[in-house]
Amino acid sequence: MSFNPNLIPFDDTYILYDKTDPISFLAAYFSLLPIGVLIFEFSWFIITRELEACIMAAGQVANEIFNNIVKDIIKQPRPFTFGDSFQQDTVRSGYGMPSAHSQFMGFFAAYTSLRYLYCWKSLTHKKRLAGCGFVLTLATCVCFSRAYLKYHSIGQVLVGFTLGGALGSTYYVVVSIIREVGLIDWLLTWRICDYLHVKDSCNLAPITLKEEKDAYYRRLAVMKNSKLE
Repeated sequence: MSFNPNLIPFDDTYILYDKTDPISFLAAYFSLLPIGVLIFEFSWFIITRELEACIMAAGQVANEIFNNIVKDIIKQPRPFTFGDSFQQDTVRSGYGMPSAHSQFMGFFAAYTSLRYLYCWKSLTHKKRLAGCGFVLTLATCVCFSRAYLKYHSIGQVLVGFTLGGALGSTYYVVVSIIREVGLIDWLLTWRICDYLHVKDSCNLAPITLKEEKDAYYRRLAVMKNSKLE
């Protein structure tokens, strides 16, 4: 069997690490977290049909496209560890400034934190701050992993996270304005949204897991009473 020169690794899951270093091993898994975020958003939409999942995913995709544009403009190489051949002949930029993983997590942390602070009013203030702290911790771990594995310099990671945070905050404001003027309500009238039973209850009336559980028990009590009658 001859070797096919067109075969290249799938860069999103192809991560090099030092097998003798436990921290390097953990860092490799943290580098996969952005993929986990996208899987979560897709699963969230499939299970609940919440439009917010699509809004977040669309923002992340736009953020990723913008990252590749900026990289191709700046053209700053990655640390010399990987030489000049890294990500050559792929659809993604091989440059290092800014870090795509860090920008992704900066966007996610900023957008999600703003939702915790201004949308999830049913949660206590402490729980909202804990949610912000959790997503920021995840973002920090991903940023650390990219520098520790030497895929990016510290500067590339910091710029990526800062840029992602700025874009995530801006995107939150833009989405809020779009909702305020009624474009989201208009979008939900589309036939495809009606066919898929898409809704925006996450924004209009977000409820906690406890409230969902209480609603379940109320429905269960009604069903038992109807059987007794």
